[in-house]
Order: sequence, then structure tokens, then C-alpha cells
Amino acid sequence: MEEKSGAKRLKFHYMDKKNTIIGSLLLCAAFYFMFVSSTNEARTEQSRREAASAQAVEQQAKAAKPAQQAAATSPFASEESAKEEIVSLKNGNIAVYFTNRGGAIASVQLLKYANTQGNSAPYAFNAIKDALPALSLAFYDDTSFLPQPLLSKFSLTASTKNSLTYEYAVPGKIKIVRKYALTDAASPECAPYTVLVGTSIENISNAPMSLREVYLCLGSVPPTASDIYGSNLAAAFFDGDRNTHFSNSSAFVDSSGFLGIGASKSRPFEKVSAYPVKWAAVKNQFFAAIFTPEKLDSNGGIAFPLAMDSASENKYMRNAIAGFMGFEMKTLKPKQSWEISGTYYVGPKELDRIYSLGGGQEDVMNYGWAGFISRPLSRLMNWIYSIVSTVSPDWGWGWSIIILTLIVRGLLWPLTSVQIKSAQRMAKMQEPLKVIREKHKGDNKKIQQETMKLYSEYGINPLAGCLPVLIQIPIFIGLYYMLQTSCEIRFAHFLWIKDLSLPDTIEALPSIFGIPLHILPLLNALVTFIQMHLTPMPSTDKAQAMMFKFMPVIMLLFFYTFPSGLVLYWLVQSLLGILQAIIIRRGKDKVVLKKRTKPGFMQRMQQAMENAQAVQENRGEEFKKLPLSERLRIAKEDAQKARQKQKEDKLKGTLYENRKKNPGGRSTPPKR
Repeated sequence: MEEKSGAKRLKFHYMDKKNTIIGSLLLCAAFYFMFVSSTNEARTEQSRREAASAQAVEQQAKAAKPAQQAAATSPFASEESAKEEIVSLKNGNIAVYFTNRGGAIASVQLLKYANTQGNSAPYAFNAIKDALPALSLAFYDDTSFLPQPLLSKFSLTASTKNSLTYEYAVPGKIKIVRKYALTDAASPECAPYTVLVGTSIENISNAPMSLREVYLCLGSVPPTASDIYGSNLAAAFFDGDRNTHFSNSSAFVDSSGFLGIGASKSRPFEKVSAYPVKWAAVKNQFFAAIFTPEKLDSNGGIAFPLAMDSASENKYMRNAIAGFMGFEMKTLKPKQSWEISGTYYVGPKELDRIYSLGGGQEDVMNYGWAGFISRPLSRLMNWIYSIVSTVSPDWGWGWSIIILTLIVRGLLWPLTSVQIKSAQRMAKMQEPLKVIREKHKGDNKKIQQETMKLYSEYGINPLAGCLPVLIQIPIFIGLYYMLQTSCEIRFAHFLWIKDLSLPDTIEALPSIFGIPLHILPLLNALVTFIQMHLTPMPSTDKAQAMMFKFMPVIMLLFFYTFPSGLVLYWLVQSLLGILQAIIIRRGKDKVVLKKRTKPGFMQRMQQAMENAQAVQENRGEEFKKLPLSERLRIAKEDAQKARQKQKEDKLKGTLYENRKKNPGGRSTPPKR
């Protein structure tokens, strides 16, 4: 029998090793097929996009004929082939270039932000080929799904240092006046990046005029190099009730999903029908353009892609995103005007600067549910930088992230200590647990009961080590969104890192299979490996042990394309975790398991479960035949009686004990 048992154990040991090898090979195969799938998709996407573009051009050509036929009934004159004229307004932060095509904004230069690293040319908003002028007017058209922009020649009728006025008129039909003003304020808030806008449309005909809807073009923004999945390129529409609808650029590209799951086709545009919309924006990872109307609410808008670089290998880099904000317009009587005014912010996505707009525009940061964590972390990091930059102006943001990590880790130090100590206590419980599993082999219910009983006897909560992890996850997610959308770390240097918003690629190092080497994720994987071996394994489960061993590889794959600023945070906190583990590890021999002298919460819960189970078993088979609702009612009554008895037992022998009254009516015998 012993030989058979030994052979059986050897067989299972061999099968475990075999299953482990097969699982590892399947995991490698999955990653390989994912890589091949993404490569093939990159190769075929360009031809698919070219075919779609050709089809779109053909459809636009077909749609142009009915649009030209409808021009005869339009209140606007046909588009004039006049030469485009550009004028500008400037302050210390932005240069706004206006065009007579539609009397709108051709582009905006952000004078304090470089377009590319190492280039002094400023970042330009809406400077995309074939982009509509920002804030240009567009009107509802029955012949097209999208509103038709008014790009006719406007006349510049007035101009000062900080303002200008455009006019457009069709004699006997309509007159449009557009006014713009730029503030000279030097405050650090939104004022230097804000253009004041006012537009009036007057019916100068002798008959009522219905334009149905008027749209303002929000402009267009390109993707950024670090936003490789297009998650931060979007149009946003805020309904005033803390709800913001984001039309992400991912909706405008084909997606094969994950192994075919969640596959979707690209959309030509996305319409948002909501009322009231208080403001609308187009934004990328670091910059945003936000139009906030005054005394007038929008009824929604439209987001659509704008072809930019069809040859890019990354499909999320091929399109910019643009949008319209729509307003309902009632029928204008003769000599009646319709007016709209507001503010147009074009600038960096800096939390406090956008917050100063005062209408919930900070939602454009798109922190999501983690905003309650991202916002204070962003303000804390900026406060740290204001101090550190005086000492290290070149590496200030890198040091700020490290100091922020020290503060966060310091606040979480007690919780992580509980986690490590809990793991040490759980590790000492493995031998008794092994005895229980061998004693009750095959009876999982009994194993669970005995395990809970053992935990309760020693006052061990198996979930105690999970709490610190659960707290750290939302902090990590909040920091991820904060660093992912903060304009402050754009082009920020630290050590060998050229840009904290991008992976830390070192061009001098060779790539492997076309994949560039990123140093920080490799260092982080090494540190994670060391940290895993310094932290005691709380379980002997083979699946958990395997996950424990693969954790450094998982972290490497997870962080490899992340911004280096975020990987720097995780690397520093992992190093601090190693330091904490070493400190606590020195006292691991002091960890002693003691049985409770008084029943704790776990023991009381275990006893209650056993009592309830005993009551159910004593009721017999007839009870099991009762309907579920009746069994639940009886169980509820039993629980109430048990709680009442527990309360009476607790009060027994005290002044609050319930005593039976004497026949004479007195609750206590009279004193002699």
C-alpha cells in the first residue's frame, strides 16, 4: 500500500510539473498570437483606411449636388473665392490668428509651450490641414448628416489692440456680426488663455426666417505621441449635473477587440443629444479648447474625426478630433436678432487654471471616478514642485514625483505594516492548516469549517492583509489619471529620462525584435521580484504560488508602455516596500500565535453559524420540504430569539437585568 501511495504521489507530482509547463507554454503562445495579431492589424489597417477614405470622397461628391441645389433656398450667398486674410491678437500667453473665412479663429499659438521638444516653435491649436476655423458658424442642412459651415468672406469692420469685429451680410436677407476680445491679464488663472466671443444673427428680410439650429465649431486637436491608445483624445459635453459625455477618438477607428471579443467598426461621427449642455470642449492629453456660453444652453453636439496621418502605424495617431456645439434657434421675425456670447478657453490642461473658469470645466481632465484622489494629488504635486524647482529647476518634476511617493507611502505605512505582519501570521498557520486538509481530505465543507474555527481561535482575520492593497489600488489609479493628463510633466527631464510623460526609451540602446528598451519597467520588475521574496507567502495554494512567481513578469508587461513618471512612482514605492519589509522581517521571530482567552468576532460568528446549522438539522426532513419563504421566515425568528437571548445573558447579574415582578407589584423586596 505504501508503494502504491508513493507511486500515486509521484504521479501527481509529475502531473503538477507537466501542467505548470503546459500553462507556461500556453501563456507564451497567447502573448505571441496577440503580438502577431496586432502586427497584422497594423499592416492591413492602412489599406482599409485608404479604401474607406476613397469611399468617403465618393459619397461627399454625390452629396455635393443636392447641397448645391439647396443653395438657391439658403439665406446665405454662395461661397466667395476671395483671398484669405489673417489678423491676430496677442498677449503674453497666446497669439490668436483670425481669418475672414467665416469670421472665426484660424489657429491659436500657446507661446509658453513648445510644439516639440528641442524646438522653440510654440504649440499651435487647430493648425491641422483641412480643419474648420474654430468658432466658425454652421447651420442645419437637410441634405447632410453634419451641419454645413458658413465659410464665406466676412469683412473686418473694427480693430483695436485687444479686440476686433467681423461682419457678413446678404442684402435683404441676413446680417451676422462677430466680436472678439482678448484680455491682457497676467494672473496665473484662466484669463490669459481666454477669448471673449459675441455673435449676433439678424433677420433683415421682410419675412420670418427659420434656421432651426446654429452650431459653433469647437476646433480640432491632434493626438499626442504618449497617448498611444487615444484614451485622452476626445470631445466633451457637460450637462451641468456633474455628468460629462466624452466622445473618444477610439470610436472612430476599427477595433478587433481582445482576441475578437469587443470588436467594433469605426463611426463616421458621434452625435450627443442632451439638454442642457453647459459647455463643450475638444481635448487631447495635455491641451483643451472649451467654449462656455453665457445665458444660453446647448442642446448637444457632434464629434467627428479629422484625417491627419493615414500612414501612421498606430491607428490612434491617424486622426485628429473635432466637434460642433449646437443651439436651437427659433424662427426670427423681420428685424429680430438672435445672440450668443461666451468664453473660449484655449490652453493647457492644468487643474487649478481650468477650475478657475467656474463652471465645472475641470471635468475636462477626465479623472473619472478617481477624481477625488487625482485632484488633491495634483495640487500636492504642484505645491511640492513650487518648492523643489527653486533648488532643481531642470529635474524638479522628477523629484516632485519621488517626494509625493514618500508622502503617500508614509501615510500608508501603518496599513502596509499590518499587511506584512498579517502575512507573517498566516505563514505560521500553514502547518496546522495542512493537518486539517489532510485529516478531512475530500470534505471541503468540513475543511472550511475547521479552518474558520482555527482562525477564530487565534484571532486571525484572513482579509486583514487585503485592506492595504484595496486602499492602494484607487490611489494608484488616481495617480495614473493625474500623471496621464497633467500638462506639467510634458517634456519634463529627470536623470536619463527625456520626457516623464513618455516611456523612458534610450535611443542609444538596441531594440529587441523591434521593441525599444525601457529601463524603468525593467528595474521595476527586478525590484518587484526582490519584494515578492521578502514578503512571506500567506498561502500554499499552487495557483496562488504560480501567480506570485509570475508577478514580476506581469508587472513588466503592465508597465512597459506606461509614462515614465508613473513607473518612477511605482519603482520608488516598491523600494520603500522593500525597506519596510526588511525592518519588519527583523522582528518576524517575535510573531507568536496565541489563542484567544475571550471569544472574538470570528469566534462568535463561527459559533452562530454552527448553532444555526444545528437548529436546521434538528428540524428534520419536514422543514426542508417547506417553501423557501417560510424557511427564511422561521430562520429570521430564530435569529431574533438568539439575539434576544444573547442580550439577556449579557445583562445577567447587572442592574439592567430583567427581573420578574413580585405579586404585590414591587420589582424588589422591601427593605427591612
